[in-house]
Amino acid sequence: MQNIKGKTIAIAIIAILAISTSIALVNAHTPAWSFDTYSFIVVSPNPIGVGQTVNVNFWLGSPPPTASAQYGDRWTNLTVIVTHPDGTKETLGPFTSDATGGTVTRYTPTVVGNYTFQCIFGGETLKGNNPAPGSAGTNAVFIGDYYKPSQSAVYTLNVQQEQIGYASLNALPTEYWTRPIYAENTNWYSIAGSWLGLAPSTFATTGSFGINGNYNPYTTAPNTAHILWSKVEAFGGTMGGQFGGDETGNYYSTSQYEPKFAPIILNGILYYTNYPGSSTYPTGWTAVNLKTGQTIWTKNTTDLLRCGQILDMVTPNQYGGLAYLWSVPISGGGLGAMQTQYNMYDALTGNYILSIVNATTMQLTTDAHGNLIGYYVNTTNPLVVGSPRSLTMWNSTRCINIGQGGSYYGGGTAPADNWMWRPALNAQIDFKYGIQWSTPINTTCDGNPINLGITAISGDTVLATYSSVAGSSYFQGGWIVEAGYSISGNGSLLWGPVNRTEVVNSRVLFGSSTAGNGVWVELDSSALTATGYSLTTGQKVWGPVALPNVSPYASLGENYCPANDTLYVWTYGGDVYAINFADGHIKWQYHTPPAGYESPYGHNSLWTFSVGTIADGKLYIPEGHMYSPPLYHNAHQLCLNITDGSLVWQIEAFDVTSAPAIADGVMTTLNAYDNQIYAWGMGPSKVTVNAPDAGVTTSAPITISGTVYDLSSGSTQEAVAANFPHGLPAVSDESMTGFMQAVYMQQPMPNNVTGVPISIDVIDGNGNYRHIGTTTSDANGKFALSWTPDIPGDYKVIATFAGSQSYYASSDEVFFTAAEVSAPTVAPIQQVTLPPTEMYIAGSTIAIIIAIAIVGLLILRKK
Repeated sequence: MQNIKGKTIAIAIIAILAISTSIALVNAHTPAWSFDTYSFIVVSPNPIGVGQTVNVNFWLGSPPPTASAQYGDRWTNLTVIVTHPDGTKETLGPFTSDATGGTVTRYTPTVVGNYTFQCIFGGETLKGNNPAPGSAGTNAVFIGDYYKPSQSAVYTLNVQQEQIGYASLNALPTEYWTRPIYAENTNWYSIAGSWLGLAPSTFATTGSFGINGNYNPYTTAPNTAHILWSKVEAFGGTMGGQFGGDETGNYYSTSQYEPKFAPIILNGILYYTNYPGSSTYPTGWTAVNLKTGQTIWTKNTTDLLRCGQILDMVTPNQYGGLAYLWSVPISGGGLGAMQTQYNMYDALTGNYILSIVNATTMQLTTDAHGNLIGYYVNTTNPLVVGSPRSLTMWNSTRCINIGQGGSYYGGGTAPADNWMWRPALNAQIDFKYGIQWSTPINTTCDGNPINLGITAISGDTVLATYSSVAGSSYFQGGWIVEAGYSISGNGSLLWGPVNRTEVVNSRVLFGSSTAGNGVWVELDSSALTATGYSLTTGQKVWGPVALPNVSPYASLGENYCPANDTLYVWTYGGDVYAINFADGHIKWQYHTPPAGYESPYGHNSLWTFSVGTIADGKLYIPEGHMYSPPLYHNAHQLCLNITDGSLVWQIEAFDVTSAPAIADGVMTTLNAYDNQIYAWGMGPSKVTVNAPDAGVTTSAPITISGTVYDLSSGSTQEAVAANFPHGLPAVSDESMTGFMQAVYMQQPMPNNVTGVPISIDVIDGNGNYRHIGTTTSDANGKFALSWTPDIPGDYKVIATFAGSQSYYASSDEVFFTAAEVSAPTVAPIQQVTLPPTEMYIAGSTIAIIIAIAIVGLLILRKK
């Protein structure tokens, strides 16, 4: 029995060895195979100027057989031999290929002449390096095989003295433009920034540009009060009838806790949640063409828009942007509401894609590729392993990729590779998969327990604070604990926590919107001062600086927006300040003018919610205040020059719950006086020109006449078209505010409206292009110029409006022919031959004598 058992075991061992041998044969050859290789090289651009850099691309004819995505072997021992014009040689490398079998390096020739380049591959035995997890790979059979050396053909680079240039970029548009922007217009990026709504406007879930305030550096912005269109958002204005005729008889508009308009702008489309009444019953979403105000689609939902996103997905298999909308359930709306679910939609159609569930409220921003990045401090969230209180960073792309069973490109733990971005329709993905890092945060200071929360995020720093309050959340109890954490260091501590003494009952304001250039500014509304602290060290760098010439009403409220090296602050007292982040220097101050009886404050106040926006060198803020009734009278939307604080333009309009959203050169905001959304910006214009088509000569003047009209889509709105049936006139920038108020806001028409200059030019019969005069259109958009053609022939008349700060340019042409006038023709006088004169005289004499004789005879008979 023992022998039989031993034989059985021996047979089993032989069988296992046989199986192992067969498996080994699948993964290798005995003996190993040898393969020829083929090397290639190209250098570009060619020719090149001396001192300019070229790309040296080189590769083998086939990739490493085991290479798959980031896994598998790579070709090594690649070099490039460079021969200079004088015959000296230079070796570049060695280099390692990528998965495709090639790579690139850059080279800068230093002398004029011909350089040659040759790729040398030294040969390689495939080792099976860097295998994919859990798999030997389908091409493992080639492991151990030898790939022979090879060299490419010699490539000659011509280096010349003359420098070569880049293809010229198309200039920024000076004509009316719309989306999409043609991809060749790459430098238009500077005027094509979106408005993602990453941070909430007051009591809304979206609407503000980002957590650092409402500064869009990638757009132009209106230089005049020209209106493109208006659109009803809710019943507004005067109710009428028994409700009376004062400022208490208006519809609900300047709402304290009820958002009306919180916009998102992506790719020329304006999105907003509709709030015709209370925030408890939103009626869906509207997507509107930003330039025209035309509705693209509506969506019937009670979800609230949370933000927009443009994801620039870059992987070896894919690159390019994709636009999304994100929403939260209605339960996630309102001040302090917990947002436990995020829903993702296609931005073009509004169609639902997927949901992130088991989520938490975050401060959202984006990274360089458009990934949604959220920061929060978790306390009891069981999804995070480690300290019960941690600073956490969440990434939307990581969440979706890993949550679907793939890996986040650039890092991840899932077994499968995911080099394509393909969010799964109707997926329900757990929020935990998006956690990129979570780091324990300090819970004590000087031995005392603290509960730090995020106060500001700026640059690479998260500022966390904890403070006491006295009376309300706005007033200090006398101390504040602060600490700084590094974003690039995965939440590691930069400094603190430190306990800093504050003045008891002082009202200190600061946050992400007071931070910039490595400094955060604290505004003491009680002492009316500003103080700057370093984000990287926590140390005070300047201040306190007293706000000069400040109104006492400033103590009732301040708000702010950073842009570049400056913090812009406006107060309830009507003051605006530009404060240098570096040293606290006050660059300029603006104060709203006296308001007489129109305001109980002696001036127009400036509301101090997040209602200010900066773009294109201008600050847009509204006068007015909340609490209705009574409705604030004679408030204006202001536009200030951020260089010197001067007033650029203003118009009767204000919104005290949301800031103007600016993108693609168009500013949108709600107007509390009628609850309409208004869009300001440059609009298209249309010129027509006429000239006589008959009877024109070089001896008499003719009248060249025409019209110039505003073609903005608002010109076709019912009331505008009815009041201006022949067309909405284009008017001067100086007349714009009063004219727009009359056209769109039912205000009196000013009696001093002026038109725009029209240049009249001709091409005469000799082909000469000549300027013959400039005229100005009138308040009805009509113009005329009298001119006498000076040579005969065919004429082309060109009437041109060169555009303004309110309108894009336009022109029109007309043709006529001028005839030369000849001198009058005198008819010749025909000569008549008459009989001799004396015969007529003699005949007349005889007739007279006969008549006398007859008369004498009659007299004798009577006797």
